[in-house]
Formats: sequence, structure tokens, C-alpha cells
Amino acid sequence: MARNRYGWEKRAKEIARKQKSDEKIKKRQNRATAEEIQEEPKAQEEGTIEE
Repeated sequence: MARNRYGWEKRAKEIARKQKSDEKIKKRQNRATAEEIQEEPKAQEEGTIEE
């Protein structure tokens, strides 16, 4: 007899959606971290010039 897989398929879609969302968040965090790292040396150089 055939079984209804609707519940499992729905759960699989929810898991996939959550993973995709988590990956986007990680990308944004990595991008923000990379931008901060690039900005820090400039700020430090400006500080040493003023001293």
C-alpha cells in the first residue's frame, strides 16, 4: 500500500529553506568581517600619522 509522504516532503523543504537562510547569514557576516579587517589598517595608519 502506498504511503503519504507529504509530511516528510514538507519537513525536508523546511530544512532546506533554513539551511539556505543560515548560509546567507554566514555570507553576510563573513563579508562584514572582511570589510572591518580592510578598514582597520587604514584607521591605524591614520592614528600613527597624527602622532
